[in-house]
Amino acid sequence: MDYQKEAHNSLVKLYKEKVKECDRLEEKVRQLRHNLKCTEEEFEVYKALATDGAIYVNTYSQDCDGVRSYSTDKFDSAEDYFNAYESFCKSVEGSCSWEIVSKEDARPQEECGTYGQGWGIK
Repeated sequence: MDYQKEAHNSLVKLYKEKVKECDRLEEKVRQLRHNLKCTEEEFEVYKALATDGAIYVNTYSQDCDGVRSYSTDKFDSAEDYFNAYESFCKSVEGSCSWEIVSKEDARPQEECGTYGQGWGIK
């Protein structure tokens, strides 16, 4: 009977060690995915700077009242881009998009603007 208890305890200990190792590896995978995503985004930023001499971004946002806004922004440096992106993320109230585009795919000025009066406005 003691050998069964020892075997059980050994298996439980091994299982707990494997769970800890799996958790550690899963965290490492999350970190690597995050770093890869950051690297891919940085690559797109610097690629846009090299290709177009600036970073063009088409944005869309919808606020909590349903008012939709479309715009295109131009950034002359990666620092300006990342600061604006952080600000955009902090201000989002509803659905949105932020897309780096080529100079040719930048939204024309006549397509930019705010549309709608909100859900409760009559």
